Amino acid sequence: MSASSSRGPGLDLRQSLIAIAMGVALWFLGALIIGWIAPLGAFEGSGRALTYALLIPGTLPFVLLIKLLAGLRGDQVFAGAAVATGAAIALDGLAIPYLPGVYGGAPLDDAGAVILWGGAVAIALGALLNRPQSG
Repeated sequence: MSASSSRGPGLDLRQSLIAIAMGVALWFLGALIIGWIAPLGAFEGSGRALTYALLIPGTLPFVLLIKLLAGLRGDQVFAGAAVATGAAIALDGLAIPYLPGVYGGAPLDDAGAVILWGGAVAIALGALLNRPQSG
């Protein structure tokens, strides 16, 4: 096994750019959702547990959409999910200190925590959906 193949399959430029664009879209949608659900108690008591639990099925369509739009093979899903998630959390890393209003007034410790959980979920789903290349 060569060093390059042991790292797993890479993405071509087109696939990478699509995954990054999907990560940007996810970041924007996630920031809006955080702003909408915070006043509903999504970060208090059992609302927090429900928010975290709903992030799992709520993230699955995003990972599947990356696969579809970027034309990923089964063995590239993990890489696509990781690239998209990296783009999204990079934007969060900039927005939390410099544009905190984008989260609709949600407490930033709560927003940051749910963002990190969502990033972990997206990467985990990418790993779970990753399949060996056939043939």
